[in-house]
Amino acid sequence: MKNKDEKSDSKTVRTRILKVIFFPVSIMSFVTGVIRKKAELSIRLQLSLRHIYILIKAVIGTGFIVIAIFASIIIRDTVQEDYSGIANIIKQDPIVYAEIKAYSMQKGIPVVIYDRNQNVLYSTATGREYGYYPLAGIIWSRENLYLAVNRSAVVSRETVQIITYSDVRDNLREIIKISQIILVVHTVILLISVPAIAVSGRKIFQPIREMTQTVKEISEKNLNLRINVSGSKNELKELALTFNEMMNRIEDQYNRQRQFVSDASHELRTPIAVIQGYAIMLDRWGKHDKEVLQESVDAIKNEAEGMNELIDKLLFLARHDNSTFVFEKEEFSLSEMLLETIKETQIIDTTHKINGKIDQEVSLYADKSRIKQAIRILIDNALKYSPVDGEITISLEKENNRIAISLKDTGIGMSQVELEHIFDRFYRTDKSRTKEKGGHGLGLAIAKIIILGHNGKIKVRSKVGEGSEFIIFLEEGIITDLK
Repeated sequence: MKNKDEKSDSKTVRTRILKVIFFPVSIMSFVTGVIRKKAELSIRLQLSLRHIYILIKAVIGTGFIVIAIFASIIIRDTVQEDYSGIANIIKQDPIVYAEIKAYSMQKGIPVVIYDRNQNVLYSTATGREYGYYPLAGIIWSRENLYLAVNRSAVVSRETVQIITYSDVRDNLREIIKISQIILVVHTVILLISVPAIAVSGRKIFQPIREMTQTVKEISEKNLNLRINVSGSKNELKELALTFNEMMNRIEDQYNRQRQFVSDASHELRTPIAVIQGYAIMLDRWGKHDKEVLQESVDAIKNEAEGMNELIDKLLFLARHDNSTFVFEKEEFSLSEMLLETIKETQIIDTTHKINGKIDQEVSLYADKSRIKQAIRILIDNALKYSPVDGEITISLEKENNRIAISLKDTGIGMSQVELEHIFDRFYRTDKSRTKEKGGHGLGLAIAKIIILGHNGKIKVRSKVGEGSEFIIFLEEGIITDLK
């Protein structure tokens, strides 16, 4: 019955100790569970909880380490002190067991001595007290807590096992007291640290809140808003700079799109107005006046053709902008295509001198119709801005799997300012003669898209009064030689 009571008391003590040690963990687990149930955690709250969790683990870990070191030191000192008295007595030959008994009773240290065969040579602990003689370990009782330490010694030239049972009750009380002090100190640290972590999280996320507010304020009417990056030196600055660069591109594209729509509307408004005017004139006088009828029909046809051409160009640009345009590539003779284009131009235009320098056979894997369209655009541009009897020279050169198609004219040339914008949509040089020259300012933009779509490049050389030269470079990988 006594053994059962001792085991029950020991279990109660262990339970209380474990509850004291793990009390902070239980509290934090409960609080975290409540928060997760009642609210959807934000990044800031998750980060704060993560920091608190790490802090608690560090606090508990250091507490265990401190307690373990303190316990090991004081218990070691107690055991060593108890054993040293017994060891001094054992050194006597013969052993005076009466001194061992007196020392054991004075210090309250039961002692058991075994021979090699585990037979008890001497014992100050009775079987009724302990029920057994453990070689080492901890013995819990109602009033005592003994730590059994087994050590070998030589007594009267024989090796024996000496077991001392050191009472570590006082040591345990000191350990519990230290644990309580550590618990209080760590609780205070946590109570101070948790608000500090929350405040620090607010400060860290303040730039993100400002960025979020700025992003919310950005709309179609104020695309020029940007995130303030002054004073920032951390990773958020890089994020803000990246966002600002993205907004610069979006604003630029939006302005281009708006300008494109405005220009397209303007270009369509003129022919529609012309057609509408001639339709009114037909309605009034064309029914009986054949000259008015013919003039109106010719004008409407011309304007309709111009509108059809403009709409085709706009559709091409729209498909390109939406990334839905697909080049239908095939292998063809670039030399033959250029010679064919030169011949067609000579038939259509007899007021200019068209020269061709196609001295070698080159085959190209590309979209033939689109490459021809780009060449045709450049030729039409040269014809438009070259005076009567001016020369246009088209040449083809190839070197190390790279070809260059040159279109050079003796026209009016372009200034440096004009060269910077000639590939912009709806941009036209020589604006004073726009009506005379015609066109919509989309041809060069389309030509550039076609060349870039074939991994090529296009360069321009021009000087006012000395003509212009457009050079198309097509890179290796889309070129094959028929020779």
